[in-house]
Amino acid sequence: MAISSTLRDLRTSLRARLLIAIGAILAVGAVVLSLAAWQYAATAARDAYDKLLAGGAVQIAENIYMQGGVVTLDPPAAAFATLSAYDLVFYRVTDPRGVVVAGYDDLAVTAPARALREGVVLRDGIYRDQAVRIAAVARKLDGAPGDGWSQIVLAQTLRARDALTWDLASMAIGLIAAMSVLALVATALCLRLVFAPLTRIEAEIIKRRPDDLSPIAMTPPREVRALVGAIDGFMQRLAERITLMQRFIADATHQLRTPLAAIDAEVELLSDQTKDPKALDRLRSRIADLARLTSQLLDHAMIQHRAQAPRFAATDINALAKSVLSQSVPLSLDREVSVSFVPAEDDAVIAVDAISLREALANLIHNALAHGAKMRLMVTVESKASHVAIIVWDDGPGIAAEAQQRLLSPFQKGDGSHGSGLGLAIAAEVAQAHGGRLRFSGVAGDFSVRLELPVDRSTAVDPRPDSHLKQQQT
Repeated sequence: MAISSTLRDLRTSLRARLLIAIGAILAVGAVVLSLAAWQYAATAARDAYDKLLAGGAVQIAENIYMQGGVVTLDPPAAAFATLSAYDLVFYRVTDPRGVVVAGYDDLAVTAPARALREGVVLRDGIYRDQAVRIAAVARKLDGAPGDGWSQIVLAQTLRARDALTWDLASMAIGLIAAMSVLALVATALCLRLVFAPLTRIEAEIIKRRPDDLSPIAMTPPREVRALVGAIDGFMQRLAERITLMQRFIADATHQLRTPLAAIDAEVELLSDQTKDPKALDRLRSRIADLARLTSQLLDHAMIQHRAQAPRFAATDINALAKSVLSQSVPLSLDREVSVSFVPAEDDAVIAVDAISLREALANLIHNALAHGAKMRLMVTVESKASHVAIIVWDDGPGIAAEAQQRLLSPFQKGDGSHGSGLGLAIAAEVAQAHGGRLRFSGVAGDFSVRLELPVDRSTAVDPRPDSHLKQQQT
């Protein structure tokens, strides 16, 4: 998995693709230059040692003379010492009759006699199962029998040549490799400089708040100016679309809630005229459910938008919770419910998005009244060093453990519930947007929902490990 991800990143990275392409070109060039360097080194070593070998053959020829009518050799010690420093040296001297005067009888060379008389002849050969380089030359001796031409053959093994070839080639190949690496490093540095403006543009966009859709401030390079202009144009269109969406939500909130309120008022007027009061009660209940669903749908859209662009400000959680509780409990209920509020003893002022937090708490209180509390409802604020918690407690049946995670997803309803299925989802999303979490605790008759908000969001608990928030994200 990691390897496939790395390969995919390499395929989609311009920098990596350029480095790979340039690296491949440099590698091919280095191989070609290395082969050429090796060939040049071999030729240079061959020429150098051929000159030494030919010079040695000439020195041997110059040390041949006639003594008592016999061809005699005075071996040149200096020439043999130079040639035999790293290699084995073999030689043979024959008189005009073909009699071996000195050296090895079986050392021979295949070359025309005319060529030998004109100068030194060089040949490759095998002598005693070893590759050798052979130099041969002929010299005419006055007073010698026959035609007077004596033949000199000098052979040398190839170790010194190979060593010199390797030394020259390795130095050249090392320089080629070093230059290739330097070229690749220089290319990487150049690419970094080339892509630096794009990196700065990326950093500027990453640092922005989600609601900041203004044009990119920095001046881009000419080559990517069209791309940056397209991004600016897209952000401008997106900002216009978001503005239209916000305006639509605001207008829809007003336009939908007003006729619903009017319909409810008409039902009240009809209640004195109808002969079936239960029918009006059912109609009133349906209208109330519709109004609640409409309000929660709009609130859910608003909460989702504010989660992307939160507006945090220092807020007194005690005052906020008390205000929401007083506004969320209706003046009349179908049963007697004792409602209480317990503020935190310590300071409970933290930075939150007050609007979304109000909606979350209002939904929790509504759920407790509608589906939980039988006789008692209590809202408590706790202030700790790391977080502030708002706890909505009731003496109702609570939520089964196996259903708690499911009910944090939108439009998921409990057994026998006629609600919209959005209340707990809205509260969970608000908690997540603040870096906090929503937790359930207790059993039937002693059940609570706990909304925890971190004091410092930089050290907030990551909500993702919690299974209920994983379900919410899904």
